[in-house]
Amino acid sequence: MQKYIVFIIIFLFVFPFELKASSKIKKDKKEKHKVELPRASEPDPYVEIKKDVLLSQAVVAHCGSRRLIENMTEGIDVSHYQGSIDWSSVAKGGKISYAFVKASESNYFIDDYYDYNISEGRKHGITMGSYHFFRANVNMTEQFHHMISVIDPKKQDIVPMIDVEAANGVSSDRFAKRLKEFLDMVENYYGRPPILYTYVNFYNKYMAYRGFDRYPLMIAFYNELVPSVDDGNQFIMWQYSCRGRIDGIRGDVDRSKIMSGFSIYDILMYQ
Repeated sequence: MQKYIVFIIIFLFVFPFELKASSKIKKDKKEKHKVELPRASEPDPYVEIKKDVLLSQAVVAHCGSRRLIENMTEGIDVSHYQGSIDWSSVAKGGKISYAFVKASESNYFIDDYYDYNISEGRKHGITMGSYHFFRANVNMTEQFHHMISVIDPKKQDIVPMIDVEAANGVSSDRFAKRLKEFLDMVENYYGRPPILYTYVNFYNKYMAYRGFDRYPLMIAFYNELVPSVDDGNQFIMWQYSCRGRIDGIRGDVDRSKIMSGFSIYDILMYQ
């Protein structure tokens, strides 16, 4: 009888550990085959803002809102995530005057819908621009040549925009140096300083006080209050929502507006 009791005690204490160990081994094997794709950080709505600067139109403009800002020059930015866009309906809706479409990323990626979006948008009278997603850990020259192979200056209404929201493990000093190198090449090729797109926290960490205030800036900030950046740089455009709804586009779309004191003419490709 005592033998059976000892056996039961051993079974109760040892067997659970074996189950846990077996489960861990299976999980480890599964993790080895799991591929993590690179992800860019999302704009942070909870950063330092100017409390005394309120949006005069009294609109809640965070990511969860779908209300519209009235009587302002409005724009969108789109990519393959929006699928096939009915640009005729976008234009007829009368809410959008400009649009940025994703063209390229890194030194190899081309957006599947780029050619369609840029040509159809212009065809229906929307002021169109293109953007390149910048990768700081990729060779700058290779990245630049890839970008200009996709974004034809003759097919742009607006100066090209550089989407800057991923450091890719590069230190802040090295990041700033590489970005400036890239921007110099872009400016020399297109004849105008490119527009920079980023969000508040990223700008403050990697770009503030580093000489990037000479470039037109679009800031992403999903909040009802107008944002600000540490070095006081005056941004031309504010991307105020990632949940906009527009006729002709299925699902959510990023929406932006041109700030008071600026106009679309400040960022046109040819003036």
